[in-house]
Parts: sequence; C-alpha cells; structure tokens
Amino acid sequence: MRKASFIFTIAFLPFLSSSLVSQTQGPISGTAESPQVILVSAKKYEFSPNEIHVKKGTRVQLNLRTDDSAHGLKLNLYPEGTRGDGNPGLLFDSPQGNAKVKKGQERIIEFVAVRTGTYDFKCSVQCGSGHRRMTGKLIVEE
Repeated sequence: MRKASFIFTIAFLPFLSSSLVSQTQGPISGTAESPQVILVSAKKYEFSPNEIHVKKGTRVQLNLRTDDSAHGLKLNLYPEGTRGDGNPGLLFDSPQGNAKVKKGQERIIEFVAVRTGTYDFKCSVQCGSGHRRMTGKLIVEE
C-alpha cells in the first residue's frame, strides 16, 4: 500500500505545484480566462498609449477612458497590407463597430488577437480641429 501511495504522490506532484504557483501569483495575464487589460486614455488629440503591443492568441481588454470630451476608438479588424482578405485578425465576442465614450466615462473593448500584424485605430467621434491626428497602432507579435 505504501508503494501505491508513493506513486500517486509522485504522479500528482507536478500538477499540485503548478496549481499552487498560479494561485500565489494570481491569474496569468492574457489567457482565455483572464484578458490582458490595457488602460487607454483618450484626450484632445491623442491616445495614451498610442502604440500597444500584445502577443498573438491573447485575449485583450482595452479600457477606454476620457476626461475632456467625448471620444471613440475604432480598430481596423485586418492588419496593414491584407486589404480585408476575409480573415480578420481581431475577433470580437460581439460586434464592436466602434467604441464611443462620453466625457468622464469608460468603455471596455474586448477581443482576441488571432493574427500577427499592425492594426490601426483612430478616434471615431469628431472632437475638434486635431481629430485627424488622433490615431494609434495595435501591434500583434508572435
């Protein structure tokens, strides 16, 4: 009986130790269960950060905030140079169109980055004379 219990302990030790490590370190960022959360601030006439890097396969949650006026964030679903070839690189659980947010509020945009490449984003709410330069890039890396 002792031999059987020793084998049982050895067989489950790796599982037990990895389970304990993940519990002590918290959820792993960017997995299907827990998205990689990125705070994005929108203000006349910029996004901060205006360049975002994520790994392919990551579930991403952009938390868009604004304090000065209404803004929006519209992400191109296809990476630069693919011209909408029918395989979007960003997959949303529900149709997103664009995320508009009112002054002092927050909006969450969640998707999975399934394809490497550079995705442009821009403000989708006319916010003044510098509106056209309010742009950014989402870079999905291997």
